[in-house]
Amino acid sequence: MQIIDIKTHLVQLNFSIKIGSMPRFKASGLYTQIITDEDIEGWALSHWNLSNLAQKQFIDDALSKLLINKDPFMTDAIYNEIYHVTNRIMFGIPQATSAVMIALMDIIGKATKQPIYKILGGRKQKVKAYASLFRVYKPKAAVGATQAAIETGGFNAVKLRIGQGIKKDEALLKAVRDAFPDIELMVDVNSGYTSVMDALKIAKLCYKYDLTWLEEPLPSDNLNGLAKLRELSPVPIAGGENDMGIFRFEDILDKNCYDIIQPDVTRCGSYMEIKKIDALAEVKGVRCIPHIFGYGHILAANLHFIMASRCEFCEFPYYPEQFQMLEEPIKVEKGFVKAIEKPGLGVEINKKMFEENVIN
Repeated sequence: MQIIDIKTHLVQLNFSIKIGSMPRFKASGLYTQIITDEDIEGWALSHWNLSNLAQKQFIDDALSKLLINKDPFMTDAIYNEIYHVTNRIMFGIPQATSAVMIALMDIIGKATKQPIYKILGGRKQKVKAYASLFRVYKPKAAVGATQAAIETGGFNAVKLRIGQGIKKDEALLKAVRDAFPDIELMVDVNSGYTSVMDALKIAKLCYKYDLTWLEEPLPSDNLNGLAKLRELSPVPIAGGENDMGIFRFEDILDKNCYDIIQPDVTRCGSYMEIKKIDALAEVKGVRCIPHIFGYGHILAANLHFIMASRCEFCEFPYYPEQFQMLEEPIKVEKGFVKAIEKPGLGVEINKKMFEENVIN
């Protein structure tokens, strides 16, 4: 089998989105399609970001030249060539590299008639999910959104977004914890604080309201600050969604930045790389719970890794099912999500939504 063509498709819905303390951006995504000479295609999706056109250019002009005529089963050889050829030039777009590697695994799964999680060494077939809210709500609205997640998906764990200042953050945490004393709560700051002192104040509030973890309290490049915060924090610190590759995660783990690392298959270099990252973390006694957010192909890609690993939680983006953009949306039942059993990624793009929203 050989790769004969690579196509990219930019999809943009007609609304913008604001996740936590991050800037508002268009709800968009870049789908990568790899075509083989045996009529087996692999698909993947780059994570929501501000650089879809940059990724498209990178894949169309650079990665495609490295992939054409390659055997899609030679994933390690392909990744290493991509890394060594592009590392000093354009490897600053980890999503694009991750996407082509995921698409290759989709091809391998379809060719062998196996779901990716079994190819990776299946470990379980269902996992506990937590509802990941995407907005910073006011306290009353946060209570309502949490209640909706509990009622519609049976979630017993919910992640809130904060980062609007100490007083506002405490008001939100108090309102939700008072309303739901028995569920697991996490918070994501999306790097909303810049000083260790402020982040430590938030960590102490998280302890006061019995939170499971505090996520991305500081910019992800501030490894010294994160290490100091982790040393002082009374609650677990989580992060790593914006980082790529084993060398970066070795630095993170050596500095003791996190109690929980959160590599994302669609950002960190895909499956072979996240397996190495998880192994490094396991040796250090650090938990691994992947970051997941975006359309359904992103959820599916990470779910396969979770089912083939020690990871005990699945982040589940809490938004209307149609935003997964899948023919058959992935569902949570009684707080759990099941493994996808169809070959490859095991999901298909919602053709109607794709055709209506593809722009390039």
